[in-house]
Amino acid sequence: MKKIFIIAISLAATIAIDAQIMNVTGIERLNVPSTENTVTQAVAISPQGDYLLLSTDTKQGLVKWNMADGKASTLTSESGTGGDVHISPDGQQVVYSEVSYKDNRRQQAVKSIDLTNSKKQTLVKPTRHLQGFAVDNKTAVTMNDGKMKKHALKGRDATLTRPVLTRHHLKLYITRDGVTTPFAPNGADERYIWASLSPDGSRVLYYVSNRGAFVSDIDGSNVIAMGDITAPKWWDDNTIVGMDELDDEYTITSSRIVARTLDGEQQVLTGNDVIATYPLPSQQAGKIVFSTPDGSIYLITVK
Repeated sequence: MKKIFIIAISLAATIAIDAQIMNVTGIERLNVPSTENTVTQAVAISPQGDYLLLSTDTKQGLVKWNMADGKASTLTSESGTGGDVHISPDGQQVVYSEVSYKDNRRQQAVKSIDLTNSKKQTLVKPTRHLQGFAVDNKTAVTMNDGKMKKHALKGRDATLTRPVLTRHHLKLYITRDGVTTPFAPNGADERYIWASLSPDGSRVLYYVSNRGAFVSDIDGSNVIAMGDITAPKWWDDNTIVGMDELDDEYTITSSRIVARTLDGEQQVLTGNDVIATYPLPSQQAGKIVFSTPDGSIYLITVK
């Protein structure tokens, strides 16, 4: 979490406040199902913006919640499944990690669910050596013990159309043309999280611990500082959304969802009446969903 004085300095120095980047037409609280004694969190939104994937603050299970009719269906009830979730571009495949423990040692598996027929696959059995995974079109890519493997989803050929980012021990790796190399635009000694490709695949968005968010070209050149924005995600090829938060070292005391462009303009999308965290954007649908620490889920509608 970020310290207040770091935020004040970085925002004043690099960000042009109050630009009109998006036309926000409404913010509403969603009536998502809740579970007793746990806090509900939205962990993914489909690219089409028609459903959310919900989990809990303890990463217990995955629930698919349709935004049109409010119907919910449980995809898995296993523990350790809400921490890392990917949805295929067509919205039909969900790929997720499942954390478990054996002899008090943490291990991870990678599984997939075909939402058209509820078929489940285990892509990687529980292992201590998982280095990350990603979804490209109808192909899941896993990196396990230094070896990359492609997994065809829904019976298609396992082909890659874009570079693939994976992460292990706070280090980033990029796979292009079948070759995996370290990806460290800000230096090999930094700690990297929240990395993603831009929609057109030409840039990488990532966060460096204690330094903030950055964007670089796919080869690691032309690094752009985006300010101290946490949990950043792409909205389009020129805009990201993320959290502008303050904390008391242990808990988030305030947080707003903001949009920022690569040329440094910023728009605050939420007010101070809620602690808005971990935005999930669907630019195709004009929607941004966020969660609050008390378990509420909100929808920002963008025209």
